[in-house]
Amino acid sequence: MIYEMQRSISTTPPLLWIRLKTKFRVVDNSALGKEAMLSGKPPYCIQVLRRCKTPHSPAGRGQLGDKCVIAIKGQVKRAYIVGWHWHPSQRQHGVPRMDTNNIVLLDDQGNPLGTRILAPIPGVLRAKKDEVFAKILAIATKIV
Repeated sequence: MIYEMQRSISTTPPLLWIRLKTKFRVVDNSALGKEAMLSGKPPYCIQVLRRCKTPHSPAGRGQLGDKCVIAIKGQVKRAYIVGWHWHPSQRQHGVPRMDTNNIVLLDDQGNPLGTRILAPIPGVLRAKKDEVFAKILAIATKIV
């Protein structure tokens, strides 16, 4: 029998929502984010802070563009979700599909912690009328 070799590529399983204990990848160049990703202990979600609570999107579950509270290197920080590995049944027109759940860390004043974003950012975030998203898009290297 001939056995096929499995790929050693690791991706996050597709999700319907971002929820408690969902692991993220930090895509900005902040020192805290680099240290967490290199140590092999990625940040994870503690709570999702949603602005709109509609019947079809329950509280405590987030998606692209939502703010969340995360645990990273023994600290509690806030971050914006800028990439979401969503389930194929949740196909959204105009939103690129990512391989990982990406976040941008925020400081205590709500500004991005890093000075550059190293991963592509979805262009649908331009529609968000928030000052922080304007700063995130300004430091992004690529918008898709």
